[in-house]
Amino acid sequence: MKFINSLFANDSGSSSTKLALMIGLSSSAVLVLARIGAAVASQ
Repeated sequence: MKFINSLFANDSGSSSTKLALMIGLSSSAVLVLARIGAAVASQ
């Protein structure tokens, strides 16, 4: 978590890199939530 916060605190990084990182994190979170939802529904 500190690593992610340091990335956002560092303005020297390009906005496109941050955007790509956010998209990657968002898609990963959606996949995890979908997998959890499927596991709960199958029980």
